[in-house]
Parts: sequence; structure tokens; C-alpha cells
Amino acid sequence: MRKTLLAMSAVGFILTLVPTEASAWVCRADSASAYGWGSHAYRGPAVRRALAECAIRTPRGQTCYLSWCR
Repeated sequence: MRKTLLAMSAVGFILTLVPTEASAWVCRADSASAYGWGSHAYRGPAVRRALAECAIRTPRGQTCYLSWCR
């Protein structure tokens, strides 16, 4: 009985650490003439996706910067 209770509490704790879709990061990157959006469960991939989308739309010689992430 104790082992079962301990296993169930460990699984419950681990499930609280797993990110859900409701807690996804959304980021925006801007340049002088374009923008890009990125969303992902983790912040790093959301930032990279936003910067990549901005870079695709931005003319050569301009730079994309991260505007915000939520």
C-alpha cells in the first residue's frame, strides 16, 4: 500500500512539471520592415521561431530583434 501511494504521488508531482498547451510561450520579433511570431511549449524554441520568421521577411541589411514573449 505504501509503495502504491508513493508511486502515485511521484507520478502526480512529475505531471505538474510537464508544460501544457495552455502555458505555451508566444513571442514576437520585429525589424524595421517586418515581424515574426513564434509559439511553443518552451521559451527557447518560441524565440528561435519568431526570429526565423522575421528574418525570412526582412530585407538584407536589417536586423530582427525580440520584442516580447508571454
